[in-house]
Amino acid sequence: MAINLTTQFSDKVAERFTLRSLTDAYAGKDYDFSGVKSIKIYSVDSVPVGDYTRSGTSRFGSLTELGDTVQEMSMSQDKGFTFSVDAGNNAEQMNIKQVAKRLKRNWDERATPLIDMYRFSKWMNGAGLVTAEGSDLTKTNIVEKIMEGTAAMSNRLVPLTNRTLFIRESVYIKVKLASEVTGIDKLGEKSVASGVVGELDGMKIVRVPDSYFPAGVNFFIKYKNATVDPMKLKTLRVQKNPMGIDGDVAECRFMHDAFVLGTKVNGLYVNAASANVQANPVIAKGSGNWTITSASATTIKYTTDGTDPKTSPTAQTYSSPLTDLSSGTVIKAYAAKSGVLNSGVSEFTV
Repeated sequence: MAINLTTQFSDKVAERFTLRSLTDAYAGKDYDFSGVKSIKIYSVDSVPVGDYTRSGTSRFGSLTELGDTVQEMSMSQDKGFTFSVDAGNNAEQMNIKQVAKRLKRNWDERATPLIDMYRFSKWMNGAGLVTAEGSDLTKTNIVEKIMEGTAAMSNRLVPLTNRTLFIRESVYIKVKLASEVTGIDKLGEKSVASGVVGELDGMKIVRVPDSYFPAGVNFFIKYKNATVDPMKLKTLRVQKNPMGIDGDVAECRFMHDAFVLGTKVNGLYVNAASANVQANPVIAKGSGNWTITSASATTIKYTTDGTDPKTSPTAQTYSSPLTDLSSGTVIKAYAAKSGVLNSGVSEFTV
């Protein structure tokens, strides 16, 4: 890239537009990756409630050992960038390239959007609740569609608190124009640094640039603690006159990742155009077997032990109808195809 030397210049440098992180305030930070690259998270199972019997040796019900599920999370994102500012160039440009300031600027301009987009992709592909829309959302139905999403989460017993609505900018316009918006708390009255522009149905609303979302996503509702989003290492430093360079070198390295907790996938809800998301699987009972179908899917993963097929080590690839399943078995499945979002998780109790 060219170095532009100057003898006369404005003391104001034309900066590019940047955004602060739109995801960091809503990322899950309950688990610590300090000093390690992988962690295992244990989720303890539960047992059903039945009638107490006043005779016999199993009065409380059948005795079974309480089990657990293990989810291993291994960080995969190790990123960095660097640049130099030659002392001669810096002097002849009247010191407009203040290295520490430029280092922070590069973080804001390049690293922050990359992290946000990575998190959105991981969160949405791991979501348990996905709705495919056959037509564009409008100002007439947008609020109803959002309320359907919150209801779907509530019906899966997701807490009402700590929910956030992330909405694509081009769809947010329709929210602002919706007639139901009249009674919403200060919607759009004042933006804050984290992107919050108001509240709807008890959720903070965060406007997101269209380019940050996977293609076709209209909006996304997140329960904060449904994910684990570590930033294990974040190094930003300036090397003053290192060997071989008359000037300063800026260096940045950061390790991060995003994981969906298998026990909390229903804390993530995605509304997207049907062309951009795989259809939710249909689980059906046949003659002594159970089939799982999803139109045009290249892969269907399922479990029969009640665990989440998107994260469970026991998930299997569906290839033929399931047989020999005992009564009460819970089948869970999701479907995938390259180039579109993963489906939600479908359930069927045998």
